[in-house]
Parts: sequence; C-alpha cells; structure tokens
Amino acid sequence: MDYMATIRRGWEHTWNNKFLWALGFLAALGSGSTFTGSNNSFTSQDMAGMEQWMTPDRAAALTGGLIVFGCVASIVGIILWLVSLSARGGLIGAVAQMETGSDKPDFRSAFRMGWSKVWRLVGMTIVLYILPTILFIIVLVGFFGAIGGMAYFASGAEDPSAMAAGIGGMALIFVCLICLLMPIMMALSLIYPFAYRGIILRDMGIRESLRHGWTVLKENFGEIIILGLAFFLISLVVGFIVLAVLAPIGLIVGVPFLALMRTDATVLQGILVTLGLLVAMVVTALISAVFVAWQSSTFTVAYLQWTNKQVVIE
Repeated sequence: MDYMATIRRGWEHTWNNKFLWALGFLAALGSGSTFTGSNNSFTSQDMAGMEQWMTPDRAAALTGGLIVFGCVASIVGIILWLVSLSARGGLIGAVAQMETGSDKPDFRSAFRMGWSKVWRLVGMTIVLYILPTILFIIVLVGFFGAIGGMAYFASGAEDPSAMAAGIGGMALIFVCLICLLMPIMMALSLIYPFAYRGIILRDMGIRESLRHGWTVLKENFGEIIILGLAFFLISLVVGFIVLAVLAPIGLIVGVPFLALMRTDATVLQGILVTLGLLVAMVVTALISAVFVAWQSSTFTVAYLQWTNKQVVIE
C-alpha cells in the first residue's frame, strides 16, 4: 500500500466535500469527551448549614429532579449515539460512492445511508462489546470491593501485615485479569471499523459483518497497524495545532475571567469571557470534525483497496 497516497486521497475527499465536515462533527458526538472540573471545598460549618436547609420536602424534590435529569440525559445520550452511528455510516458510504464513481452524494443522502442501517450498527456494536464490557465492570467492582472489604476487616485485625498481604494478592489477581481483558478490547476495536463498513458497504447482517471485520483485520493486519500509527502521529500534530490556536484565546479569556472573580467586575468582561469560550468551542469542534472526517475517509479508501472495491451501496 502507498500510505501517503491513501492518506492524501482521504484528505482530498474531506477537503473537496465540506458536507463531510458536518458528518464528522455528528460522528464525533457519540465519542467525544467532556471535561469537567471542580475546586470546591466544604467545611463542617457548611455541612451544618446544609442539614438545616435540607428539609424532607426539599430532599424529595431534589431526588425527583435528579431522577428526571438522569432520564432526560439518558434519552439525549441514546439519541446522540444513534445520530453518531448514522453520521459515521454516512461518512463511509459517501466516500465509497465518490471513490468508486457510483454517485455524487450530499449530506442528506449520506446521512440517510447511515440511518437506514442504524439498528444493525447498534446490534453489531452491542454484540461485539457487551460481553467484554460486562466482564470489565465485574473485574473492576471485584477489585475495589475486595480492597475495600479487606481494608475494613484489617482495621480490626490483630495482624494487619497478613491482611495487607492478602489485599495485595487479591489486587494482583484482578490487575492480571484487567491486563488480559485489555488486549481483547484492543482487538475488538480493530475489528469494529471493518465490521461497520461491512454493514454499510456490503449490506451484511450482524454476525456476517463481524466475521468480515475479523477477516479484513487478519489479512491486512500489518498495513492496518501502520496506517493507524500514521494517524496517531497526525493526531499529535493536530493536537499541537489546536493548542497553538487556543493559546491566544485562552489569554484573551483568562484576563477577563480573573477580573470576574472581583466584586467590581463589569458586564463587558463577562461578555468577553463568554465570547472567548464560544470561539474556543467552535474552533475545537471544527478541527475535531475535519479530523474525524479525514480519518474515516482515509480508512474507507484503504478498506476499498483491501477488498478490491467490492461494495453494495443502495
């Protein structure tokens, strides 16, 4: 494989068809990261005041509100996941159509391609990841449960050193289990994109797509790893570019933000902080959308080379 030509071909599709950026943005919604932080500290006086404020009625209202918020957040999360799956499928289908010359797609037709097979994509994702995910959760729960339980009993034991050795042994067992699960999860993550393309581009069922993904991975393992490493390096470069772009914005936002912490803060300072944050969010989302579209386009071009452009696109 000519890796540079493949990467360049993926970039040409991404740059010349801006609707792929919108699909890339939507595709990133289901796999994006949320960064939150907190720098709050609570004292005993705060807790005493909280006990007086938290009446049974307020506690019930707060609990109900949290339950409603959790339900709404879950529903919104599922909707965004379905949109993300459809957009990613649309990215794959659109690039395949352009690469094979079968059609000239647009945003609507591309998204429709992904949405028409979204339930198969959901089923494939669940079948592929459900068992190792459950095992991973069980191992983590067992790990922390064992440490917590043994630490609790160790506090009243006559020989804490023996209990500490037991805790260390249990922790080592669960760490080994986690180490065994990690390669399995990595292998599944390599099968996933090609099973995905089997559904979108070859109209396969769930089990057939998983077998197809494993076959493509097994027959082209070396080239897949090299292409993946290439995009890992590209992602580092993109990360530095993002930092370089956001650094001036951070300085512009930082000064008014510090000013807002004073009692004499002005409305203009608040507006500057808000605008700066919005610009930072827009820039980050745009770069992320383009990168996701580029990566997906490139792997679709490579997939077509590995499978001799055998596609069935409706």
